[in-house]
Amino acid sequence: MKKLNFGCGDEIWKDWDNVDIQKNPKLTKSFDFNIFPYPIKENTYDHIFTSQVLEHLQEPDKVLLELHRICKPDALIRIQVPYYNNKGASGNMQHLHYFSDETFRDFVEERKVIDKKQKFEIVRIILTPTIAGKFMPKKLREKLSLFLGGLISKVDAELRVKK
Repeated sequence: MKKLNFGCGDEIWKDWDNVDIQKNPKLTKSFDFNIFPYPIKENTYDHIFTSQVLEHLQEPDKVLLELHRICKPDALIRIQVPYYNNKGASGNMQHLHYFSDETFRDFVEERKVIDKKQKFEIVRIILTPTIAGKFMPKKLREKLSLFLGGLISKVDAELRVKK
């Protein structure tokens, strides 16, 4: 099984290809994630993990399509991004985009319409609560998070690649 740690920073994982924008001799590759296509062959990976990366990139939708290109059929892409109304997301000047659970649902549905076929299938989307958010029942926390910040810290989405 071929696995990619996309935007790994200093977290170099054994038995994974580790890529980042920053140059580091320990990486498999380093390249600019905002320039397409990536220097990776089509249908290379069975699993891609990316955490705290998409919010920094100019066109996250194009990044997801590029990750689709380099994935094998039925590969999994796991994405972690800060939740849009968490201070960690909105307080960081380096963040270009904000995400909720609906962001990924809309993206998957939009791609079906544009491409006339399903490119991604949502396996799961988990909203990770903050410490304060853990004190509320899940349904209440997720409803209130639309109006109150500080209840959810991140979105953890897993997409299956359809080809």
